[in-house]
Amino acid sequence: MTQFLKKHAKLFYLIFGIFGFAFIILACFYITPYNNTAVNYNSEVLSGEIQSIQKGNEYLALFSIDTDYKFSELYQIMFKFNRSVQTANNMILYLGVVSLVMLAIMFICANVSRKKYYISNLVSGVVCPAITIIFAIVTLIFNFLPLSSLSKNYDALNWGALGNQITYQTAIDLWKANDTSQFMLSSLPLIVYGIVIIIFILVTGMLLAYNVFRYMLTKKELSEKVVDQNA
Repeated sequence: MTQFLKKHAKLFYLIFGIFGFAFIILACFYITPYNNTAVNYNSEVLSGEIQSIQKGNEYLALFSIDTDYKFSELYQIMFKFNRSVQTANNMILYLGVVSLVMLAIMFICANVSRKKYYISNLVSGVVCPAITIIFAIVTLIFNFLPLSSLSKNYDALNWGALGNQITYQTAIDLWKANDTSQFMLSSLPLIVYGIVIIIFILVTGMLLAYNVFRYMLTKKELSEKVVDQNA
């Protein structure tokens, strides 16, 4: 087992690096399924001081008349959801960048190539993965916020997104007929991203444990060598 871990040391760092690059790429697509939740806004709308805004959002205003939502409340639901998605999107991008920076630091400390681990390898091999894990957990929390919002306001967000995508009259006809067949927002992409982040946290935890193992192994080998020399 020990020899296997030594021979495949680069594999741990390779997987870690692949995740880092993957997060940067995935960040380019994260918000795409929720593009239609974007709304035009200004300070008056967000503060609730007005109940209607420019042409193009009449559907939202009409939809809110026969629901439990006032227009300003419905509008803010869409705005806050879209903002939370954008924030989570940014965090995933930052997670990819942070991961690659931490990987570069471990490369500089020769964690990948060094046969024997010393204190510098232990410090970098623990601190870098730990920082990455913390950042990943924070990113996971930010990813959970739009997931929670979508679950809580599923109908409102879908009607709003539908109204942004199709013509005003078509949206009204669908709404009056209670036809939800064209609902487009799904929690699945957010769930998938959450699962990927969790897997990355586990992989990074294994990398941290591996670095500790290699240091302890080196320490043990050096102790045995000293004993043999004194024998």
